[in-house]
Amino acid sequence: MKNKIILLFKKIANLKGVMKFIVTCVIAIVSLAGVAASAIGIFLSTTPRPTNIRECFTTELFKVHLCPTSQSYTRLRNITPYLRNAVIVSEDANFYNHKGIDWFELRESFNTNLKKGEYVRGGSTITQQLAKNLYLTSEKSILRKLREAVIAVQIEGILSKDEILEKYLNVVEFGENIFGVRQAASHYFKKAPSQLSVAESAFLAFLLPSPKSYSVSFKRKQLTPFARARMKLIVNRMWRYKKIDDFEYETALAEIDHFFQPPPELTEPEQPAESLETDESSEHGDSPAELPVQAEPPDIEDMPHPDPEEMGSEETDSD
Repeated sequence: MKNKIILLFKKIANLKGVMKFIVTCVIAIVSLAGVAASAIGIFLSTTPRPTNIRECFTTELFKVHLCPTSQSYTRLRNITPYLRNAVIVSEDANFYNHKGIDWFELRESFNTNLKKGEYVRGGSTITQQLAKNLYLTSEKSILRKLREAVIAVQIEGILSKDEILEKYLNVVEFGENIFGVRQAASHYFKKAPSQLSVAESAFLAFLLPSPKSYSVSFKRKQLTPFARARMKLIVNRMWRYKKIDDFEYETALAEIDHFFQPPPELTEPEQPAESLETDESSEHGDSPAELPVQAEPPDIEDMPHPDPEEMGSEETDSD
């Protein structure tokens, strides 16, 4: 009987130990939850809110004066569709479908970077890039990326997609002290944003990930192999997404082949009119729109490596 009583007390003692452990765990979990809630509250309270996004203000990243009523601001309707589409297919092909964050692209970027063992592909949407340009700094941290995502979602709830694209194209960097499409079109091509060709639009879109470094082709007045391949990839994507027709596609590829250079002179004499009327040797006809479409250039992973001068230390805009 005595042994049974001792055993019972031992069980009660063990039960008290278990209960004490459970209570301790609950207290710890509640404390951690409180700390986490406080941290989230502090994070959200210190994250800028895009409440002034429709107003005139100076951006945080590059101190650009963004004002829809100023003469330097370019409305989306005054920007050629070539440039709009070149930027979208290059920077954020799913722009009109996501809500500020492209989870599929984030996963693909993670897998690609993991496979390559280095950072070769960004995952930020145009909305995230706009959020960074307007309200954040160039700090490289997880905290900044989280703030960027939060602001991007808020922006999507305030502006339409076209408004987001319009503001992005008015503040984004295209080179050293070159911000927005108006300055970019004037600096690189002496044109208005509405006058850019497909190839010129592809060049400006090509600059966006690393504008200061990638603009070396303009300084040399000759495209690097990397720039040429990347521009052709952008043009090909525009054609595949039916943003340009066959004629525009072939014309753009031909322009890229002598970009920043005078067009090659014709060396073959013109064919007599009589021959043109009876010549049946052309398998595809004499219209550029009827020519066979070239195969897609290699994807970015298989492209020529950037020139040493293109491998600057600047943060890519799609980071």
